[in-house]
Amino acid sequence: MQLFMEGPRDKLVSFVAVDAVERDLTIPKEEGPNAYLGGHGLAELLDAERRGTGLALAEDGRPSLTIRLPKLDAPSLGGLLFLWEAATALAGELYDIDAFDQPGVELGKRLAYGLLGREGFEAEAKRVRDAEGAAPEKYRL
Repeated sequence: MQLFMEGPRDKLVSFVAVDAVERDLTIPKEEGPNAYLGGHGLAELLDAERRGTGLALAEDGRPSLTIRLPKLDAPSLGGLLFLWEAATALAGELYDIDAFDQPGVELGKRLAYGLLGREGFEAEAKRVRDAEGAAPEKYRL
């Protein structure tokens, strides 16, 4: 949020709210500085964070929007994905760029092809394995 609150004013922050949460977890009660959270559900916590952050952005003159889903199910999530796909295509048209040409992801795809044994990508597989072998154990992919 620091980027959105203190960075360039060139972003629209999007929130997703779910109206009906079918399963929720209750935060256990305990002592200490976070005792006030005890007894609240995680859904309530996330909603409070969304509402508080939205107001903080608004008071600083930064735009945001909230997309409300009736519940988390396949139709709602499918509709949300379609919304963002359509928004991406429209933004590409408005900015006069090809939103579906992704040269920045091409290398990752080529490396994955190699790891999966696609013919003609043997060098890419070797490149990944060499990089993984050169990295210290805790940093290996």
